[in-house]
Amino acid sequence: MTAIVEFLFGHTADLWTEGNFVLQTPLGRSAIAALVVLLISVILILYRRTTTPANQGLKTVLILLRSMALIILLLCLLQPMMTISSPQPRESFVGLLIDSSGSMSTRDMEQALSRGETAMDLLYGEDGLIERLQKNFTLRIFSFDRTTRPLLDPGDVSFTGSKTLTAKAMRHVAEAMEGLPFEALVLVTDGIDNSSEDPLHMASILQAGKTPLHVIGIGADTAVRDIEISQVSTSGSIMEGGIFEVHVTVQSRGYTDQEADLLIEFGEEIVSARKIELGPDNRLQRFTFHLSPIKEGALVYSARIPVQKDEIISNNNKLPFLVENPAKELEVLYIEGHPRNEYKFIRRAVETDSAVRLKTYLMTGPQKFLRQGIDSARELASGYPATEEELFKYDAVIFGDLTRSLFTDEQLVMTRDFVSRRGGGFLIIGGSTAFDQGFIGTPIADFLPVSLVNEKYLPPELRGGVGKGDHPTGQTFAPRLTTEGQQSMILRLEIEDEANRKLWRDMPELQGINVAGRTKPGATVLAVHPTLSFQGEPLPVLAYQRYGRGRTMSLMTATTWRWQMLKPHEDTSHERFWRQLLRWLTASSPTPVEILLERNKFSTGDEVKVKARIYDEVYKPVSAATVWLKVTNPDGAVEDIQMQADIARSGAYLAAFTASKSGVHQLEVSSSGGLSTDGYASLSFLAADSLQEMRGAAVMNQEFMEKIAQVGGGNYYRPEKADLLVRDLNNNTQVHTVTYKLDIWNIPIVFLLLFFCFGLEWLLRRRAGLS
Repeated sequence: MTAIVEFLFGHTADLWTEGNFVLQTPLGRSAIAALVVLLISVILILYRRTTTPANQGLKTVLILLRSMALIILLLCLLQPMMTISSPQPRESFVGLLIDSSGSMSTRDMEQALSRGETAMDLLYGEDGLIERLQKNFTLRIFSFDRTTRPLLDPGDVSFTGSKTLTAKAMRHVAEAMEGLPFEALVLVTDGIDNSSEDPLHMASILQAGKTPLHVIGIGADTAVRDIEISQVSTSGSIMEGGIFEVHVTVQSRGYTDQEADLLIEFGEEIVSARKIELGPDNRLQRFTFHLSPIKEGALVYSARIPVQKDEIISNNNKLPFLVENPAKELEVLYIEGHPRNEYKFIRRAVETDSAVRLKTYLMTGPQKFLRQGIDSARELASGYPATEEELFKYDAVIFGDLTRSLFTDEQLVMTRDFVSRRGGGFLIIGGSTAFDQGFIGTPIADFLPVSLVNEKYLPPELRGGVGKGDHPTGQTFAPRLTTEGQQSMILRLEIEDEANRKLWRDMPELQGINVAGRTKPGATVLAVHPTLSFQGEPLPVLAYQRYGRGRTMSLMTATTWRWQMLKPHEDTSHERFWRQLLRWLTASSPTPVEILLERNKFSTGDEVKVKARIYDEVYKPVSAATVWLKVTNPDGAVEDIQMQADIARSGAYLAAFTASKSGVHQLEVSSSGGLSTDGYASLSFLAADSLQEMRGAAVMNQEFMEKIAQVGGGNYYRPEKADLLVRDLNNNTQVHTVTYKLDIWNIPIVFLLLFFCFGLEWLLRRRAGLS
């Protein structure tokens, strides 16, 4: 019966219930009503007079039948239709982002599969996620590591990428899907991310755009057994013959209390080695080496721990690092008030040091002086420089036994600017007139690491006895190294810690100490007097502090020469002390052209941003220079880049390039314009593969993945629960309404009604004998 009804009415009962009746005609309701009235009127007129008399009842029936038939015909001409609104799932796009970085090659999954193999099986295997998602969604599949690219063939994924840039990949997919109904982004990863851009920020952008981020976490729940060299840091730049520190940070899992060899290598040569005891899981351990450079230049060393037999990850046990050992001459100006042993032995200590050129001005008597190490007859002809141009050409300045009366106010202000603006080093050495009270309240007192104090405020045992052997401040003493002093490279005279401590214990005693006030809050004290103190602080023997761009140091004695005179002739402790002290003192001193990098290690493919600072002869910024950056790649290829002025900082210039090759890159910056002479500086950095990728890769970063999914408005899934992802996406599919228009003038019931009306009317008229 239902089928017959549906045939007669042309559509199901549900459609008739849900549909709306409309007429496809421009005529309004009034016009249609007028037509109906007109039709009925014409019929009434036609039936008013008939050829054969008929009773009124028959006429009424005939009029009704004729009117009904004509009204039905009129309605058919007006094209009656039924509109049906139906919600339909629209075409939806899902982005699939597969991590193809090196950490995904870690074999910590079931059946010794790698994370990458597990991910590909989950996605492309039998009844895999991709097949199921494609039933309801249009997929756009990408793989990513350092770069992001469409994935057309799953065989193209190698899981060897040297870096994981998650945020960059998410942004790439979002831009590629712009303008499409982007239903969701699915990220398949182990959570190892080592980019500078914050993925959480990108996830929040997706969520704000109504595109949820779902994450499938690939990796074992517990860390595999692994030893990782997480970081290597060094003192950066050194000079020939110096000792430099190397700090190696190690993290291990599953090797608690076990021993391993930690090696420092230069090429194939092991230059230092030590046995280390590995700590509890995930604890960072720091080990320090003291090395002497092999040769001049940019030196690439490696810190390495041999791979253990049961280690799963083998490519995070070695980390290269760069040490700069430039052939550089540093000029030091030494002003001394009178001939004395300290002056003579300091000159001897550095006379064979090719890195330090000591220019000295020694006052030998009234109106008499001796200049040594000078380049021309005019240099220091008038004593201490009177102009910034003269003073600022030096890298460091040493004041010997000098009084305040030897300097003008302008010279003292200029000396302060030499440290703070030029970035030079300053050292004042003790003596009978050193730390003269006349310096109190002057710029010299401002930048010293110790406070100058009037002698009348000192206790009697600390007054005026520096040159008197029977006075407490004039007696011999063995300086005591502080904790900072034991770690300082200035006082590192032996490579091994114990040997260095023994050397200092055996050093000849010094005699006499200058007394100053308390050390300043920002100062570092390296050595103190073993017995004498002031206001509860041991008297400092050697202290330093940063001041502006430079550094200052106070040596409160004038008898370090005893370390040479009272030791065997072949002992070089005194020479090493002064060479290292002067190198340290000049280390902050920049050249008129200065190159700055964010770091000295990059991964291959990283963008390297270079900043150059250009100064004139008195170290004021130069904003009108023409600056070029020359990049020499490891393969010898050269690229020249003109640097652009940094509008945010006067005298700064910027450039950027990509470190596309692995190895040492040499940077050279040259400038012209705005300087009396053209400026030049060079710097090296190391680019290496996988410097960061395997850091922390022994276990997936589940916390990060859960957080990014939460911020992105999606969910986090483990592989075994990935079915829930398909369900959740299907449940959240967006729909849109589709409106159908169905003709109803041509349904069978209309023709039956017409046939009934016209047929019955004709039959009744024939029986009544009407025409």
